Amino acid sequence: MKTLRCLSIPLTILLLVGCSISITHSNATKKSSGSPGPTHFDSIQYQIATTDLNFEARKNAVSKITFIPFLNEIAKTDEDPEVRKLAVSKITFQPTLTEIAKTDEDPDIRKIAVSKMTFGPSLTEIAKAEKDLEIRKLAISKIAFQPTLTEIAKTDKDPDIRKIAVSKMTFGPSLTEITKTEKDSEIRKLAISKISFQPTLTEIAKTDKDPDIRKMAVSKMTFGPSLTEIAKTEKDPEIRKLAVSKITFRPALTEIAKNDKDPEVRELAIKMLGRNYD
Repeated sequence: MKTLRCLSIPLTILLLVGCSISITHSNATKKSSGSPGPTHFDSIQYQIATTDLNFEARKNAVSKITFIPFLNEIAKTDEDPEVRKLAVSKITFQPTLTEIAKTDEDPDIRKIAVSKMTFGPSLTEIAKAEKDLEIRKLAISKIAFQPTLTEIAKTDKDPDIRKIAVSKMTFGPSLTEITKTEKDSEIRKLAISKISFQPTLTEIAKTDKDPDIRKMAVSKMTFGPSLTEIAKTEKDPEIRKLAVSKITFRPALTEIAKNDKDPEVRELAIKMLGRNYD
């Protein structure tokens, strides 16, 4: 019995030490992984914000709250739009902002929520489903995902929305597709302004029905043979002049100087020949 008692004492000590270490580790884990709870001051302000009948008192209380879950709830439930606006302006939690942007009856509040959103898929959903044009514009201005921008640029019915989408596009093939399918000339110009791929510019310069579009494409062209082809075949003399002004190949300039029907085009070709080319 004495032997058993002697053995039980160290075991008891080990168990007590082990429990102490476990409790300490658990508390440390909670402190490191969990967010801090509301302060006593937050709780008092929350009670005012959710029970006081005077909206100014509620608004004042909300301005002092720092505990995000309290703000989330107030932003979704308070009857006064000014109180909700203030709560939303203090929120960064993306799921709550998305919910408010999709469901709040006040467009100003939805707009504030969207302005604080960063999650691409949620912004895409707002951009496609929101009825308020200004809110859709804001959502699109915050999207960077190229396939989404391309889809909006190709399918949205509003030209202002398509224009914003194109302004954010960087993927060349998608921009090329827009230049071929978009009916709005201003949007096509915007797409062309972002293209540097010479075959695409050449195709646009040769085929687009709008002379301003063709002229813009020529202004971005650098490939000599394509410029020469435009200078010889383009019907608009102003566009031919622009092409000639970019040509450095003397035989091509000589041919144009001899054969072009427009005296101004021939004169420009002669002027270009007079420059010192290698």
